Parts: sequence; structure tokens; C-alpha cells
Amino acid sequence: MNEKIRTIRLAPYRKGAGPRFTLSLFDTGRYDSRGCTRLGYTLVGHGAEYGRRTVIFEGDDFCGSPLRADDSDSSVASLLCFLTLRPGDTDREYFSGYTDLQKAFCDQHAESLSVEAYRRFDEKDGAS
Repeated sequence: MNEKIRTIRLAPYRKGAGPRFTLSLFDTGRYDSRGCTRLGYTLVGHGAEYGRRTVIFEGDDFCGSPLRADDSDSSVASLLCFLTLRPGDTDREYFSGYTDLQKAFCDQHAESLSVEAYRRFDEKDGAS
């Protein structure tokens, strides 16, 4: 199915000072074992070291809260929380499958993008 349900543009740096990012969410038409929607996602970097468009993360394995709409700010915040984890935030094994590009993103931009996501999406929709 993979119908796009939401696209978010994120600019964690002042204009011209760093890359911008786009997060797209997709309806996969599939569900996990609990009956929660499995969402697809793509996080793309633009500008600076990413050029016009570089896919950083892509998957179809995200399940948000069954209490929130799939396209809600709460779902976006939850997904960005996982995509912006950095070494020290969780077990080292979590990053074992990361590509060099993903590791560089973690080192250079994950914290800034995490702060921007928190600023824009935290506590909206009654998320906790």
C-alpha cells in the first residue's frame, strides 16, 4: 500500500548553518502482533553534507501508540525519538547495524534534530 500520510520538514539549524531534514510517514497496510499499524518512514537530509537529497533512515517497522492517530504529532515525536538516539542513550548493540552515514548523522546532527523535534512536537496531543 505505502500511502503517504504525513511529511514534516525540520530545520534544526539557522538558515545556511546546517542541513535540513524531511520525515515522511507511510501507511504500509500492515499491523503488528498487537494490532497496531506498522508505519513506513523515510528520514532524508538536505543541504550541507547531504546535497539535494540523501536518505538517512528508511524502514517499515514503526508502531506508534494505539491511543494516538498514525499521523499525529505524538506519533511523529515518538518516531523521531528513536531516529535521534545516540550512543550512550541506549545499549551499544542498538547501533550495530547502522551504516557509516547513520553513525555520522548520530554524531553530528541527531542531538540538534532531537531538540527541534522536542520543541515542535512534545506534549502536543496530550503526549507524555
